[in-house]
Amino acid sequence: MGSGKKKISNRYDSWTPFYDFIDEFPLISRPQKNWKRRAVEYLNPSSGERILDVGTGTAQIIPWIVEDIEYGKIIGSDISSSMIDYARERVSGLKGDVEVKIVHDDIENSKFSTDYFDKIILTFTFTTVPNVEKAAEECARILKPEGQMIVLDTGKPDRLSAKTLFYPMMVSAKIFGRTHMERDIKEKLNDHFQVEMLEENLLGMVYTLKCCLQEK
Repeated sequence: MGSGKKKISNRYDSWTPFYDFIDEFPLISRPQKNWKRRAVEYLNPSSGERILDVGTGTAQIIPWIVEDIEYGKIIGSDISSSMIDYARERVSGLKGDVEVKIVHDDIENSKFSTDYFDKIILTFTFTTVPNVEKAAEECARILKPEGQMIVLDTGKPDRLSAKTLFYPMMVSAKIFGRTHMERDIKEKLNDHFQVEMLEENLLGMVYTLKCCLQEK
């Protein structure tokens, strides 16, 4: 694991005990939870599908996916060992015929087979990985040709009124979370994915993308 990824892994290892608590903070994180729920709605999971949650963290969204299907396979992947342990504990109580696994995987060099997943979802992941282009390439490789990918993430807003709020948030995110809010994720996906839908929130600083693979 490279030094950048190691720092990210260590940072999230240290955050694990507080991660879900932060997600309940009323001013910032409750809207974030709503955005994640909406991203799962756009994922539109169906029974029998293989679904990957990249950068699953504490596996917050996996129970929501399980609620929507009767059977299938859901995998949550992360590079943080502590997050993986926590996520496994969370999903251990899920019942039904849906197979759920939490695994260690580096999305820049994924261990999953080519054309393996029907759907992939990433919530605030592309602004955290060191190499977005490589991560996008791997997502394209492991997604089936007819598959779909949902991306919930942050980006630089077009509106001038939003930029006074964006830049302090960007600096804070980079210092404390190694998160690069300034990245143009939509542009970095272009080599492999076509954006079918774009939904903006928080004055354009948060967006949800529904993507399909570019035709080869």
